[in-house]
Amino acid sequence: MDEEETRDLLKVRDELERRIMRLQRELEDSRRALILIERMIVRKGFQKPTVPEEVEGVRMEEVEGGEEEVGVSIRGRDGTLLGHLRVEERDLYFYPREDLPFTESIPPFRAFLVEKVLMGMRASDEDRASRGEITPDEVLSFEVSTEDGRLKMVAIHNYGGERRLREIQSSLRWAFEKMYEKIGAR
Repeated sequence: MDEEETRDLLKVRDELERRIMRLQRELEDSRRALILIERMIVRKGFQKPTVPEEVEGVRMEEVEGGEEEVGVSIRGRDGTLLGHLRVEERDLYFYPREDLPFTESIPPFRAFLVEKVLMGMRASDEDRASRGEITPDEVLSFEVSTEDGRLKMVAIHNYGGERRLREIQSSLRWAFEKMYEKIGAR
C-alpha cells in the first residue's frame, strides 16, 4: 500500500469516527426526547380525580410551574378504596388507607409486590443499564415506609414509562386487594 492509499484510508476512518459520534449523540437525544414524551403522556394521560373523603389527608398539590401532581385512587374490584397513588415526574408514591392495618408481613406484599414486581423491574433496569440502554441513575429504586409496623407509603423512583405505570398500578391493586381480603378475614 502506498502513502496516498494510507492517507485516503485515514480520511475514511476519521469520517467514520465522526459519523459514529454524530449518530451516538443523535441516539442519546432521541432517548431523552422519548423519556420526555413518556412523562408528558403519563402526566396528561390520567384524568385528575376528585379525592374521596376516605383519604382526605392526601390531596392534589401544586408543584413547580403551577401544575398539579396526578393522583389516582386505587380501588378493589368491589369498589373498596385501598389507597391513593400520586404520580410525579419520575416517581410514584402509594399511600395505603390509614384506617386499614396493612403490614409488610401480610401476603402477597413481600413475595409478589416487592420481590417479584419491584425487584424484577429493578433487575431488568440494571441489565439495561449494563448494556448502555439507560443510565445508572435511571434504574428503578423503591422504599417501603412503615410506622408502628403499618405500611405508610411505597415510594418508587424512576418507574419508567406509561406501560410500567399501568403495570405497577395493576400490581398495587391486586396485592392490596388480596391483603385486604386477608385482614378482613381476621
